[in-house]
Amino acid sequence: MKQKLLCFLMLGILLIGSAYAQERRISGRVTSSEDGAPIAGVSVLAVGTGRATQTDELGTFSLDVASNVTALEFRYLGYVTQTITLGSRTTISVVLETDATAIDEVVVVGYGSARSLSNVVGSVKHISGQVLESRPSANALDALQGQIAGVQIFSSNGEPSVTPSIRLHGSGSLGASSTPLIVLDGIPIDPNSLVSLNPEDFESVTVLKDASATSIYGSRAANGVIYLTSKKGKRNSPPSISLKSQYGVSQMAQTDYFKDVFTSPELFDFWLETGFRNQEQVDNLRENWPHDTRWFDVYYLNNQPFSQTDLSVTGGGDRTTYYISGGYLNSEGLSYRSGFERYTLRSNLATDISSWIKVGMNLSVGTDGRQTNPYGTNSLNRGLAMLSQPFYTPYDEDGNLYYEQQIPGLARFHPKYLADMITADQRKVLFNPSGYIQMTPLKGLTLKVQGGLEFFDLTASGRTYASYNNLYNGSASESLRRDLSKTITNTIEYAFDAAEKHRFTLLGGHEFIDYDRQEFSASSNGHTDDRLMLLSAGPNNRNVGQSRTQYVFNSFFGRVSYGFDDKYLFDATVRQDASSRFGRDNRYATFWSLGGLWRAKNENFLRDLDWLTDLNVRASVGTSGNSQIENYESLALIGTNIYNGQTGWGISAPGNPALAWESQFKGTAGVSAVLFNLATVELEYYHRITDNMLVDVPYPYTSGFADITSNVGKLRNRGVDIDVSADVIRTGNLRVTPRFNMNYNQETVLELFQGNDYWIIPNTGVSWAVGQPRGYFYPVWAGVNPDNGDPQWYVPNEDPDMIVVPNKDPNNVTTSFNAGELQQNTGLKRYPPVAGGFGLTSNYKGIEFGFDFAFISGKYLINNDRYFTENPNQFAGYNQSRVVADYWKNPGDNARFPRYGVQFTQFDSRLIENASFTRLKNVTLGYNFPKSLLDRTGFLRGAKVFFVGRNLLTWTQYTGPDPEVDSNLTLGVNPNTKQYTFGLQVQL
Repeated sequence: MKQKLLCFLMLGILLIGSAYAQERRISGRVTSSEDGAPIAGVSVLAVGTGRATQTDELGTFSLDVASNVTALEFRYLGYVTQTITLGSRTTISVVLETDATAIDEVVVVGYGSARSLSNVVGSVKHISGQVLESRPSANALDALQGQIAGVQIFSSNGEPSVTPSIRLHGSGSLGASSTPLIVLDGIPIDPNSLVSLNPEDFESVTVLKDASATSIYGSRAANGVIYLTSKKGKRNSPPSISLKSQYGVSQMAQTDYFKDVFTSPELFDFWLETGFRNQEQVDNLRENWPHDTRWFDVYYLNNQPFSQTDLSVTGGGDRTTYYISGGYLNSEGLSYRSGFERYTLRSNLATDISSWIKVGMNLSVGTDGRQTNPYGTNSLNRGLAMLSQPFYTPYDEDGNLYYEQQIPGLARFHPKYLADMITADQRKVLFNPSGYIQMTPLKGLTLKVQGGLEFFDLTASGRTYASYNNLYNGSASESLRRDLSKTITNTIEYAFDAAEKHRFTLLGGHEFIDYDRQEFSASSNGHTDDRLMLLSAGPNNRNVGQSRTQYVFNSFFGRVSYGFDDKYLFDATVRQDASSRFGRDNRYATFWSLGGLWRAKNENFLRDLDWLTDLNVRASVGTSGNSQIENYESLALIGTNIYNGQTGWGISAPGNPALAWESQFKGTAGVSAVLFNLATVELEYYHRITDNMLVDVPYPYTSGFADITSNVGKLRNRGVDIDVSADVIRTGNLRVTPRFNMNYNQETVLELFQGNDYWIIPNTGVSWAVGQPRGYFYPVWAGVNPDNGDPQWYVPNEDPDMIVVPNKDPNNVTTSFNAGELQQNTGLKRYPPVAGGFGLTSNYKGIEFGFDFAFISGKYLINNDRYFTENPNQFAGYNQSRVVADYWKNPGDNARFPRYGVQFTQFDSRLIENASFTRLKNVTLGYNFPKSLLDRTGFLRGAKVFFVGRNLLTWTQYTGPDPEVDSNLTLGVNPNTKQYTFGLQVQL
């Protein structure tokens, strides 16, 4: 018996040895089809066996398999699973294609744990940080223009430090702010702080659009929420060093407006034709001033430098992850005394103290210096410089610049001299630390305490040097603004499953926000030496000023989320806010939301439809609030003044103890689908009602006050968001993905105040009329009388109740202009109803190419500049636009302007222009060097060269400097710029 057992044992050993002898080792590398980069963590399985391994950080793997294994399977989240037949090969290269349905990004949509995007009930749009990177703009959100349906972003001037205006689903209030809440890593920040942060540090941007997603933020979420997530390290990743440097130049985005003025010969001819100058006078001017200067080339610079350098280190071990970065940006504006320079430093650390305690700290600090050119509006020193006569010149006979003396003829100093002699510098230091402790003492139970600060010092120094204009009467000013916002958030979250198909998540929390702003200013003049420009050196007019303002929010909130069978998801939120900004009896408000998501593709009757890859239907209703007003509007305030050398007291604000929250109700319904695993289509409808709006209601001046902030009126915004993208080519190494999005928003004023059917905001041309969107009320131009050359305007309806109905009766016109008596509804909207964008991304064997267009339709602006450039009678002797040559001369002429001698242009509907535009927002072209080449260096893990263009092309009918201005009128605006940037990025 023992011999038989011994024989069986020896046979087993021989069989096992034989099996191992027949094994072979398969090795290889896995890369992404999108950019050719290696993919770490890919599961590699030997088909038909239990053997498996994973790729390392370089995308490489090795696996011992039996000789009878014929294929390997490669799996990774976000990519299409691929099976590779081995044959006789022992080395293979695998390229995984991204899978639109498999990518389930993790997003933060409020408080509590992050969730996969497919499990978010609310309407959320997630944008990768790659969209923001390498854009030649200091502001992160500039790159989002035209990227997200329903979000309008405008850069209203070309100053490098400008903060764009942002709106989501229309402008939600007639009086309070319409800017979305900006949240960075869970801590609210001031929208103006965005320009002081480095876009390279952002991992993603998430826009929360509907009530289900925003109501958890309560009082500050009426206009939506933009959630910024900064970059973090990854566990078990070796240190990765990234260095990126880019350099470019800035130019004016459009020059047609500045070029469309008379040249010297054209201006002389116009003067002779109109009799403003006789031949002798013109000949004398030509002899003494034989020049033809384009003054916009004098007041605006060209090819101004832009540079940015970023260095980051990221990685992590078993317990700790880290991301550390530093950045430098320098952008010179196109105007003299216009520029922005920024330094940033960020350190994000997170670690597991134990299996159930995690801590994290995000530290961000930056400092920037900025200058903004002040000569806009009615200033001939830039904003209206095109009125300067072209026959004058800024250079003397030897070609030297007139610097310390005024330009002959113009009697104005050169802009460079003004910039040197009259300075205004700002320096901002921004500190954004946040930290958290997260505990999971029981399975599914998460306790989190998070705190954060937003602190900044903004100092401003102004100088008019003593030697300016040889007056030796210099002046100096200094101001300091210090803001500190403290946020503390405590949450408790419990997630559990019941009976397999039921999933619950319960969240409760408390948040406290304390804000404090202090300001101080001082000034003096009478300085007599450029070397002594301190405040103390100015003996005259010494002044000081000081102010302080504070507010507090205290909030409690909760959310219940429920999912059944991974098909039906619901959530409900409630939040109570208390704010110090409102009356004592109205400080508390409660907001709520209900939302549902049907993951229809998971139904049995749809699961087998191959062409329908995914289908989701969602709907939500809820409320939110708005408190974006000044801090003490509810209080009657006492102010001080100086009278006869003594301190005086007086009522400075009437207050309104009944002041309460502005409230909003929003309902949303939408559907999203993925077709043929290639195309994604999203369609969403929203209905938004704003009630009890915070509006400065006008009162008779005899009351002692012009207006009082009150809760009045009702406004409706409703519309549709459309978002489409598709992988039209996804084969081999080539991928091409176009996209398109659009929003249509219909705004209607439903109710005003004091029983008014309409209200015209004084000196703006903008009106609020019940039953209509905010629009322009102006005298309506009826054209030039072809018989006698008189100007004509339509007479408004005599019935005051009919003034909101435009009258264009050709038999009811007048030639006598009166701005107040002739104003009526022009039918033109203040805010554009249509906005969107389209673009394309593509890559092929390491080559990346993409472009983004943004478009706005139905946008109108009062082009106030034309009042000056199209009025040769009112501004006789100045240069004018060429269009003034089209004036009435003889009976029967159909002319643009009336006869000479009559004022050509009044403040009427002619100045209201269609400012719709389509702008090529971004163009990118990059090349990633192949891994085989980089491996030879022994230290480079990645290298990329790239080109980025910004605002390269603009199509518009608007004749002013820039159609993107987000205002009721534009006057002397510093126009937007375009940039050409080249860069290099290496990874070590």
